[in-house]
Amino acid sequence: MPEASIVVSFILTLVVVLVTSGLALFAIAHAKNRIILEQRRALEAEQRFRRAHEAFTDNAPHELRTPVQILAGHLQMLGDLDPRPEQGRILARAQETATHLGHLVQGLLDLSSLAQGTLALNPALTDLGAHLAGLASSFEARARTKGLKAHVTMDPLPQPLVCDALRLSQALEALLDNALGFTERGAIRFRLAAHPEGRAWHLRFEIEDQGPGLPPDWERLLRPFEQEERSLRRRRGGLGLGLPLAAGLIELLGGRMGLEPLATGTLAWVEMRLEEREL
Repeated sequence: MPEASIVVSFILTLVVVLVTSGLALFAIAHAKNRIILEQRRALEAEQRFRRAHEAFTDNAPHELRTPVQILAGHLQMLGDLDPRPEQGRILARAQETATHLGHLVQGLLDLSSLAQGTLALNPALTDLGAHLAGLASSFEARARTKGLKAHVTMDPLPQPLVCDALRLSQALEALLDNALGFTERGAIRFRLAAHPEGRAWHLRFEIEDQGPGLPPDWERLLRPFEQEERSLRRRRGGLGLGLPLAAGLIELLGGRMGLEPLATGTLAWVEMRLEEREL
């Protein structure tokens, strides 16, 4: 009889262990399925958000560009009506604002195209020196308007070079605009060093400002819509498009771009290699 009791106890204990183990395995499986389901829902929500974000970034700039173009056209027509001096000054400010808005919309379009890999280049034989001279002249005028000194030094370039001069100018203009926006006093330097390498030329552009400098985590500024801390953002304005747009365009052009902190201000540099060809 004692042996039978031991056997019964063992069997009961085994049953309890098996039932407990089964319940534990069921609970684990249920929890695992719940986690998988939650992860799947989170992934689906993230995918929906990404699709909605892509649709917005695709459509919004196009929807904005048409009314901006219409506005610019109407302002131009008003200018052709021979306005009085005071009206002309108001109209000039309105046209400047419309131009700035148009640049923002175009920047959004170009960033969207860069992200999707659909931004096309149009490399051609071009007098790059003439393009850069125009860019430098505009930069000097804007610096004077803000009460800043502009120092421009450029090595002479051969003619012609193979380059998408418009996209390169767009990238450099974004960097110059960034320097002008953050420099409250002092000077900004715009330099070009050019060295021949056989039938090609190595170009290095440098834009040195006297702004507040770079934050420790400055790499994030190369991502779209990232900006400086709030007090600087209030003074500077903008949407945080300039640096990522410039970086994307320079990479597309086959070059490199970087930022370096200075004792006072920031150095933005661009390097690229362009081919020289006969007309």
